[in-house]
Amino acid sequence: MEDKMTIMKRLCLTAVIVLFTCCTDVCGEELFSRQPIWSSGTTRSGGDGIARLIDFDKDGDLDFVTSAPGPMRWVLYRNDKGTISTTPAWESDETTDCDHIDVLDFNGDGWLDLAATHESYCTLYLNDAGKFSSKPDWQTGLIANANQIDFGDFDKDGDLDLVMAAGEPINGIALFENKNGTPAGKPTRKLGHAEYSETAIFADYDGDGDLDIVGGYRGGKLVVFRNKDGVLDDGTVVFENKQNAWTQRVYSYDIDKDGKPELFCAKGPWGNRLGQSLQLIPEANDATVKVGWRSSLQTAFHGFTFRDVDNDGDVDLVAADYGGGGGVSVYLNEKGTIANKPIWSVKTSGPAHEAVLGDIDKDGDLDLAVGCRDQAHIYLNLTAKTPPGTKGK
Repeated sequence: MEDKMTIMKRLCLTAVIVLFTCCTDVCGEELFSRQPIWSSGTTRSGGDGIARLIDFDKDGDLDFVTSAPGPMRWVLYRNDKGTISTTPAWESDETTDCDHIDVLDFNGDGWLDLAATHESYCTLYLNDAGKFSSKPDWQTGLIANANQIDFGDFDKDGDLDLVMAAGEPINGIALFENKNGTPAGKPTRKLGHAEYSETAIFADYDGDGDLDIVGGYRGGKLVVFRNKDGVLDDGTVVFENKQNAWTQRVYSYDIDKDGKPELFCAKGPWGNRLGQSLQLIPEANDATVKVGWRSSLQTAFHGFTFRDVDNDGDVDLVAADYGGGGGVSVYLNEKGTIANKPIWSVKTSGPAHEAVLGDIDKDGDLDLAVGCRDQAHIYLNLTAKTPPGTKGK
């Protein structure tokens, strides 16, 4: 008969095995490598942390755009058959703080361009058949706290206009209309709600075919400016949360495929330091929203990416965490509902500003690129197009 000490040891060993098994079930199989396969190797990124993928030269490979210090500048690393170079193929001239960069075909010539925010002005670098100038092709005047920018044809005249969220002198959200091939250098219209704004996007919020504008404000309000045939109204507050006020980035995405996009608010680590991110579902004729998914209060997500990570036909959510030392988490979409817990997470070398997905090595699955406060990283997808939990079946 076993003595008490032997029984206790056996119970402890069983508990460890059970705990390990549960952890494996909760965390899922490894989606990505735990260590980066490529890093920029800086101790300061030259900005808040940038990660963008772009096939700038149309060779079929996704190249990588980020920022660099000493001096602050944008840099583009070429992808050669799945391997990211160690030295930039393109560098911009010195800039101020590199806050964000977006990839889009601004002028519709079939070549992907770069649109950048510098926290004091905004720029466009136009792609000339696989080549960028070190100087911007267009820029705004100086604007304190130039924050998120987004592009869309809100007036349906066939070109892309720009919306910006910012501090003084805009102190809110402004339009830069495109009348001569590029947006105006100064705001052509200031929208209704006057308060420091961190985020603004074009989105067809009410489903009428016109691009509305959704903006988030420091005090906790989420405001929708409805567009009717190119005319924007003074805005409607659809959601307010003073306790968890700061929305770092807002996104519009139809996760449940019901034809009505939801709003996703990434709550960064600023303001009152509560970082619980939210999914907001429009209701009551789109005048108000209800809260769907919530992240943990321990998170401080700065940016989201929406892609089908597990190859089940649904778009999942990838979140870059700027708090807690930095990290990235993957939340699966389960029949139109975002999971409460991530299936996979990794700690990063510093606060993670944004994360994007793309098939960098062209093996058929989505790899992960992350921009952190200190440096940028690329993590290899390990699933080889096999959904988590299905290996060996």
